[in-house]
Amino acid sequence: MMRSQLLCLLTALAALPMSACQLLLPRPTRPLRKLQFDSQGNEARELVLLLPGRLSPPEEFVQFGIVDLVRKQRPLARIVAPDLHLGYYMRGLADVYLHEEIISPAKKQGLRVTIIGVSMGGLGALTYSLRFPGEVDEMLLLSPFVGEKELLAEIERAGGLEKWESPVETPRSKAEALQKMWIEIKRQWLSRSGPPFPIALAVGKSDRLLASNRFFARYILKPDQLIEIEGGHDWDCWKQGTVIMLSNPKG
Repeated sequence: MMRSQLLCLLTALAALPMSACQLLLPRPTRPLRKLQFDSQGNEARELVLLLPGRLSPPEEFVQFGIVDLVRKQRPLARIVAPDLHLGYYMRGLADVYLHEEIISPAKKQGLRVTIIGVSMGGLGALTYSLRFPGEVDEMLLLSPFVGEKELLAEIERAGGLEKWESPVETPRSKAEALQKMWIEIKRQWLSRSGPPFPIALAVGKSDRLLASNRFFARYILKPDQLIEIEGGHDWDCWKQGTVIMLSNPKG
């Protein structure tokens, strides 16, 4: 995909009408505020990037034990949890800031890059990997947001992702931006039977996003890459999912 096309997608998200509530969104800052934890070895070999959900500050990765789990399973990893709040996504800045400030420097240092994305952070992981192919080496998704039910139903009515097409070239709304994302997923991944990196998705059986995550898995993942566990859209479930995915990486 041309970078300019995906920039249009992200710009469309940034141009959405803002309600009074949205006007209160925190403003993006540069450099990104982030938590960083150095590797426990002499030299880091991997970057593990933790992308938070819509209402979660990066400190919750510490509070709910995710950082400790990663440090235990990946002792040679440098862990970075940016405060990538909704303000970055709404202004179309999330992918660029992640790339320029965190991921590109890590790749230049020869580090392997793993992204763990929670809910909205899962969407961020997907859009980043589509805009910057070849930069992600592994992706672990926890209840990712992958689109509204109306869009997924439209794809089903068309006979599936293989047959579905979207006329959207330059998205002008959130709905059109998500259509464009699925077109890129189809173009870049479906023809090669999935993403070009190891990926896994964990979701709770009571999670409100279970149906959409199953939809994503049916078209994009191998059967053993979808992990359904007891729980809902919460940290108890995501912690269980993190343990499973880190212990049993899916290729």
